[in-house]
Amino acid sequence: MINRWNQFCAQIQATDEKVNEFIETAGLSSLQLKKLQKFTCDWNKTKNLANDFDKFLSPVDPIKVESPFDQEDFRYIWKTWKEYLSEQHGILTRTRSEQMALDYLAEISDNNVDVAINYLRFAMAHRYRKFFIVTEQAKSTPEKIDKDGSNWENH
Repeated sequence: MINRWNQFCAQIQATDEKVNEFIETAGLSSLQLKKLQKFTCDWNKTKNLANDFDKFLSPVDPIKVESPFDQEDFRYIWKTWKEYLSEQHGILTRTRSEQMALDYLAEISDNNVDVAINYLRFAMAHRYRKFFIVTEQAKSTPEKIDKDGSNWENH
């Protein structure tokens, strides 16, 4: 999305330069210039909206993300995790958040790549927004509950 936004901004800038060049070299009459003023006013509003949106979309420069795990399997599952967050929860992972998440995942997995991958797979399989230490209790199936709230196995 950032790449498309940058292309959009570049196109606005290129169009702005062409519009200004046209105004300067077209030799328009005063009546034509008056009509062009309305267009120029709307064009400037469009540029201002784009500038305002740009501040929201790219508030700070991204940092370089360094993964604690360099294995191909982990790179694949991490990419899948970020795509999952975007697709399932509408979460765009920015660089600072991504770096902190990677650091936290390394910490809770004791720098064990297989454990880290399992945590990510578990979180995605259960549609969680975040990952965490997965215990044996978390992996067990919860008790079956009847519609009235009672335990099925006590009937």
